[in-house]
Amino acid sequence: MIKWTSLPFKIGGRRNIIAIVVPVVIWVIIFLFWGAGWFILSLVLIGGSILPYFLPTKYKITKDGIVVNSLFTKQKKRWEYYKSFYVDKNGVFLSPFRKPTRLENFRGIYIRFHKNKDDVVEFITNMMERVDEK
Repeated sequence: MIKWTSLPFKIGGRRNIIAIVVPVVIWVIIFLFWGAGWFILSLVLIGGSILPYFLPTKYKITKDGIVVNSLFTKQKKRWEYYKSFYVDKNGVFLSPFRKPTRLENFRGIYIRFHKNKDDVVEFITNMMERVDEK
């Protein structure tokens, strides 16, 4: 079992400045040119889309499956649900499809690393191999 918390803002460095300044500038422009109604709508939409960058996400991977806890959601899936995975520099994407498809972004799950890339990739590789053997 591996448990960790990922908080991109904590390790973001200079990206944090962009993640704060760009939305604020957009909100100011929207408020000045289109008024309070559009400002509130943009606050909800833009704020909601960047919120995961500023809030912690807790991950737990066990021999039974994966649990991902964020502020508003909890996802829990067994290994049998996933058929393939893709590793990149920031995390692992687990897909319920054997081949790439447009639906996998909506049905899959992205597991973000936090100073534990090798451990997570090794664990997921082992679990996916076990599922393939069944």
